[in-house]
Amino acid sequence: MRPDKIKSVVLWSVISAAFIGPGTITTAITAGASFQLSLLWAVVFATVACIVLQEVSARVIISSGLTFGECVQQRFGAGWVKWLVAVPVLLGCAAYEAGNILGAVSGLALLTSGSTKLFTIIITVLAATILWRGGSKLISNVMMFLVVIMAIAFAVLAFKATFSFSELLKASVVPQLPVGSEWIALALVGTTIVPYNIFMGSAISKGNTIPLMRIGLTVSVINGGVITACILLAGTVAGTFTSFPALAEILKNNSGSWAAVALGVGLFAAGFSSAITSPYAASLIASTVLGSENKNRIRLVWAAVLLIGFGFGISDVKPIPVILAVQAMNGFVLPLLAYFLIIMVNDSRLVKPEHQHAFWYNAILLLIFGTTALIGINNIDKAISDFFSLTPHPQLVIATTAVVLIVVIVQLLKSRKQQV
Repeated sequence: MRPDKIKSVVLWSVISAAFIGPGTITTAITAGASFQLSLLWAVVFATVACIVLQEVSARVIISSGLTFGECVQQRFGAGWVKWLVAVPVLLGCAAYEAGNILGAVSGLALLTSGSTKLFTIIITVLAATILWRGGSKLISNVMMFLVVIMAIAFAVLAFKATFSFSELLKASVVPQLPVGSEWIALALVGTTIVPYNIFMGSAISKGNTIPLMRIGLTVSVINGGVITACILLAGTVAGTFTSFPALAEILKNNSGSWAAVALGVGLFAAGFSSAITSPYAASLIASTVLGSENKNRIRLVWAAVLLIGFGFGISDVKPIPVILAVQAMNGFVLPLLAYFLIIMVNDSRLVKPEHQHAFWYNAILLLIFGTTALIGINNIDKAISDFFSLTPHPQLVIATTAVVLIVVIVQLLKSRKQQV
């Protein structure tokens, strides 16, 4: 591979490092432990969907030469629209940073004895140092290293799975939904396609070329998808999943002490990489979406996200109410962001004719939008139901998703007709 292609892969490694965090590990292991290979197709779909949305976002930025915020403002006019998208994502970065830090701490706790509070301090200081010294080059290099560590650790665990190649291939391409697996399947998609990754991808694509962007993005996200699949396979070996220490003990009894070590290394790498990328993404959102150019203010944004995560982590206070509220807001933002991308990439004022896609590509985008809308509306329903101790309404979620999808299809057709 040429040096410029390798450089692009390293640059885009932040995307795979970002979506493989403690939440992804928990979801993928649960999927494997509860349903074996049945949901492997969801990992494949999520990986492809992530590539498509990230590619569209980056293509709009590269072709237009504008930032994401400028693209939104040029296409939709009102300046408040970018705040509507950016603020919930910024709050989400802060709310989930505690989970990222605690995930890295959990990984260290599996590898060595020591104070979890001390581990929390060490991880926060290391993350702050990398972010302070940082820029995209240093952070990309660190992320690439952590992705390799994760890949090795979880590949070692997945190696114990005894499935044949034909079984893996069939499970990867044939959708199955065993009873009770519906929302785990959606969670696998939702934990891979995250709003701040789209912002981060659009930011790092600035000044890149479309061919190099596609190479770096595709290799990086496929690597992330393979790692997620390995985590799911590790879950099939475990059989049950209640907590990381319990899982480590099961793996140790089934496969030997090396399996528990591999889990600890992988969990630490996943948590630590996400603990860096979440504040980093917040700083990119502040600069490319909200238009802040003051270096100190941008540093203040990532420092605030990191400190909020540290505060929850060191105090052992679980930010459940905050997470529920942010979960509902992000449930709104994810399909909204997908909607913006569909409309912007079909706008000839933003995307030059030579960079526009074929009409059939819109069918793929609409399928992904429908899936993200289903995930988002379900997250909102779940957050409201949990907060008020109500029963979720899956039928209402599906019906609302269908209506929203039809509205977007009609608007897209009108928009394209006006540009002809």
